Amino acid sequence: MIQNVRFPGATAAPQSRRVDLNQVLSATAAEAKSLAPKLADHVEGEVLVKLRPGMNFDGQSDFAGDYGGQVEEHIKMGGTMLQNFNGDLMRISLPEGMTTAEAIVAMGKDGRVEYAVTNDRISIPDTREVPFSPEQLGQAGQQGNQPNEGPQNLPKDLSPKLWGMHNTGQESGKVDSDIDAPEAWAITTGNRNNVIAVIDTGGDYNHKALASNVWTNPEDGTHGFNAITGKNDPMDDHYHGTHCWGSIAGNGTDGVYGVNHQASVMPIKFLSNSGGGTLADAIKGIVFATEHGARLTSNSWGGGPYNQALKDAFASSPALHLIAAGNDGKDNDGSPTYPGSYDLGNIVTVAASDRNDRLASFSNYGATSVDLSAPGVAIYSTVTGNKYKNLDGTSMATPHVSGVAGLIVAQYPGITNEEIKARLMNAVDDVPGFHGKMVAGGRLNAAKALAPDFGAPGTPGAFGVSEAKAGRVQLGWVASGDDGAEGGAAARYEIRYSDRPIAVGEPAEGEVSFDQATAVKANRPGQPGAAETATVNVPLSGSEKTYYFALRSTDKVGKASEVVTTSAAVPAAQLAFDGNAEGSFTSSSWAQVDDAARGKVWTDSPNGDYANNADTAVTSKAVSLAGMSGSKLIFDAKYATENKYDTVKAEVSSDGGKTWSSEATYSGSSDWKQQAVDLSKYDGKDIQFRFRLTSDGSVSGDGFSFSNAVIAGGN
Repeated sequence: MIQNVRFPGATAAPQSRRVDLNQVLSATAAEAKSLAPKLADHVEGEVLVKLRPGMNFDGQSDFAGDYGGQVEEHIKMGGTMLQNFNGDLMRISLPEGMTTAEAIVAMGKDGRVEYAVTNDRISIPDTREVPFSPEQLGQAGQQGNQPNEGPQNLPKDLSPKLWGMHNTGQESGKVDSDIDAPEAWAITTGNRNNVIAVIDTGGDYNHKALASNVWTNPEDGTHGFNAITGKNDPMDDHYHGTHCWGSIAGNGTDGVYGVNHQASVMPIKFLSNSGGGTLADAIKGIVFATEHGARLTSNSWGGGPYNQALKDAFASSPALHLIAAGNDGKDNDGSPTYPGSYDLGNIVTVAASDRNDRLASFSNYGATSVDLSAPGVAIYSTVTGNKYKNLDGTSMATPHVSGVAGLIVAQYPGITNEEIKARLMNAVDDVPGFHGKMVAGGRLNAAKALAPDFGAPGTPGAFGVSEAKAGRVQLGWVASGDDGAEGGAAARYEIRYSDRPIAVGEPAEGEVSFDQATAVKANRPGQPGAAETATVNVPLSGSEKTYYFALRSTDKVGKASEVVTTSAAVPAAQLAFDGNAEGSFTSSSWAQVDDAARGKVWTDSPNGDYANNADTAVTSKAVSLAGMSGSKLIFDAKYATENKYDTVKAEVSSDGGKTWSSEATYSGSSDWKQQAVDLSKYDGKDIQFRFRLTSDGSVSGDGFSFSNAVIAGGN
């Protein structure tokens, strides 16, 4: 579902212009009708409007009246957040006879408006209360990751129900499949200067295990904010926010310790006693937390579609935001779940794992959109009324990460968001089952994330090519250590390749920078001196081609070694079609453009976003598959289209273009990666293929771009 729309190229409008409602409804009827079914569950009859920079609220007080509406709320921001948001946000009620879809389309064409979006309804992801079997607490499970060898600060009364903190095999768990909390507590247990906002159903600040760790507003002595009522009383009348708080900063009463034994937790309530709320109230919660000094926010809610206003609110806040991945058991890469899927540097998205280091069956995941995992099954924590419960959910995993982020801030005051995130991501316990499921490929480890850092990793040695075949290059090198060549294993490798030389420093003419070159997945580093290898799939070509490769290792805080480079002459492949050759494609609307890292690429929208109601294509020349077997169309692609509604199809004709058959469909968003389409059913035939974009009457995006298109197979 889509709930916001932009109209690029709109021009500035007068300060006030009364709108003829009938004329507006008539002019926007078709687009509004197309948009309406796609809108998220929202408050009908309302719209959130961000004015363009320079169009401040005070100067546009009649804006809503121009549409016959009324400003219900001006969501005020200050300081850094106001500067970053760069505009005013209003919640407007609409006049009778105007729907939210109609308002979004009409206001989106108004030159005063940056965007108009729905005020979405938001709810807590489904969580499940689970029984805990006291008689099983003493049962030993199997050995997991090797325990951290550092000293421990293990509270004698730590509840054995807190397996996520300290897993000794209770309830048949895998020993040490935990966050190594006692080892982390030997370094720090947090401090009262560390403000962590829990944006949720509020918090029971009178709970005996929490009361000593509640934030107090120096202005009025209150303990947080209720965005629903606008008052400073965030008392939890549900239980979800209180449960999250306990995992972050339980004070040890009844053996329930949070990751931080000491902290200032700022409870913010925007979800009601039924667990529901609105996007406008969520934004107000983010604003309050930011303006009252929260260094971190913990967000165990979501499950909705993209909304520009919410993204801008998170992006504008200087805090680091820890966010649940969702409980739908799905791949967020292919089907994004927001706010966790926003591509922002100050967001960390969290999956849930169990006491045996398995991804929870309910947990969302994503190789590029979910960052790491944390304990989220049968998590014992505080609930309202001085009680405790076991709950399942990524909602329960996220507070573990929020708590560790709090310890990092306590230990390293002044640390940046990027450095906190690097410590969280690069210091995970490696879990092979999580490779390809999340960016870090592992589970949170508090002790490793807190460990001191003494320098960048040493430079990998003997980097070179061991084998080069058509479409594939085998690389090899010797692992270096962290904190200089004498340290333990580094945190991760970064490998890049390009068809142009990769500069070690600033690129000269004809070179690309390390960051511009194409990234390649690599295994986690072994111990210093270990022989390492990686296989890189490079584009197939009908002629021999030289490719360039670069490697560096990074540590848990993101410090990188020196870059080492090598190159390989890659043999020609047996191709039926090489799209890099002159005259390979024709189109009246698609065009080739220059890409800084990839050279010439084809795109459906060379002049900006693709159009509404589009039907365009780029078509190959005739291709003979005579003598071919197992033919495949292989190409690199990047795309950003309205998910489900605007698509690009790879279509094939074997009758000279009279009829076309769809062989693959691309919709939504994806960064550059190699795609493959099976064409074996056309072996022996003469064909053409094309990429065809079709769009509906609302919402557009950057569209579809491709390069290095070839057809290869056996012969």
